[in-house]
Amino acid sequence: MFQAFVIVSREAIELLLILIALREWARQAQRPGLGPWIAIGVIAGFAAAAAIVATLPETGMNEWLDIALTCGFGLSVALLSCGTMASMAGIGAHASSVFDNWFARRATAIPVLGFVAFSALREALEAFLLIRFVAAANTVHDVAWGVALGLAACALLAAAWQALATSRRTHIVFRLTAVLLFIIGIQMMLEAVVEVLLRGVAGPHLTQVGRAMQPYLENGDRYWLLCAGLAVIPLVLWMRAWWRRAGTVQRR
Repeated sequence: MFQAFVIVSREAIELLLILIALREWARQAQRPGLGPWIAIGVIAGFAAAAAIVATLPETGMNEWLDIALTCGFGLSVALLSCGTMASMAGIGAHASSVFDNWFARRATAIPVLGFVAFSALREALEAFLLIRFVAAANTVHDVAWGVALGLAACALLAAAWQALATSRRTHIVFRLTAVLLFIIGIQMMLEAVVEVLLRGVAGPHLTQVGRAMQPYLENGDRYWLLCAGLAVIPLVLWMRAWWRRAGTVQRR
């Protein structure tokens, strides 16, 4: 049950963070009409993941396809988080303007739908495959309880996020979302790189580098060090922006 809970809650929360960030961007750009497109993207991604899992053999998905999906998803999430951080902290006004102008366009609905569908596909596909693996060694009752509790945990987090937003602390939601998305995106890209290195395609020396990085990735005993190190990056950028604004106010 615990394994199913961890799998479902992790994948669902990752997707939730992406949807929150997109919703806030759409709200800033005064495009509430993008909401239905985001919902359609989620449904399309889940449907595609279910169809793929239904056709896959018991051995699962091709490992290189999995690596490509992980790398592409991580890159897209990292770019989204960078745009969010630029908007929040006043860092890179040009980058923030590009994101805002892009969301303000009428044709934005199609790429938003595609991005959300891809995100939902990747998260649901991993969750479905891992749940299928866990179900082979556990009872249906335990797996079902784990899935239900994982979805409940995600729902509670969504409610807490909504409470922060409605209490006019949207900047807190934005900051937390940006940090978490940045960590998730970079971690996924590193995971994909390590998986490639471990397969020996870049030579034995780089294979050793991949093995040395494994403890710092998900499920490694030093994973918290990677998360802490990645979280420092946006925090330092925000501190620099705050320091500059404080100095400007004092000079006035």
